[in-house]
Amino acid sequence: MVLPVKRQEAHTQKGEEMTGKYFSVIVTLVSVICLFAGKGVASRADAMEVPLLHGLKEVSVNVEDLGFRVERLGLTTEHLRKDAELRLKMAGIEVRSEKESITRPGIPQLHIIVRVLGTSSGDYAAQIRVELLEQVGLLRQPGKEVFVSTWTSEKFGVTPSLSDVGQQQQELIDKFIKEYLSANPPSSSTN
Repeated sequence: MVLPVKRQEAHTQKGEEMTGKYFSVIVTLVSVICLFAGKGVASRADAMEVPLLHGLKEVSVNVEDLGFRVERLGLTTEHLRKDAELRLKMAGIEVRSEKESITRPGIPQLHIIVRVLGTSSGDYAAQIRVELLEQVGLLRQPGKEVFVSTWTSEKFGVTPSLSDVGQQQQELIDKFIKEYLSANPPSSSTN
């Protein structure tokens, strides 16, 4: 059975408008709650993760591609990567290129994922996730190695400016640095 096209299109357009409005309202409400409740619903890095950073000597940094629409607006993958690398180096954490890290034990990689979505109100909904990925062996399958996240922290919210997204990424990198230094105090590290 075929429905009349005009009736179906009108219903779809109205439904899409309502869905877009509800999405914007819900995202805005969740973000406001998150910001007032401690800057991010999913800002997490468990106390169990900090000891896992002990003995980590170096990392490489990988930022997932933001896509041309976001980069066209001024937030670039390369800028986020360079900023993260600079912050890590300034904190005394050795940063390797991705190519160099392949030869290192565990191939530790600070993986950064930034998802940005423009809302109908002109704001941006964003999710920023920073995780340490390392290669580990499975006990149940000796010789089988997989990449797992051994440290994770993330934030999401709504902002009127893409520069806020970069600032939130910096805060997550700083959180990693703080926890790294807690697990690897400079006085007890050996080179």
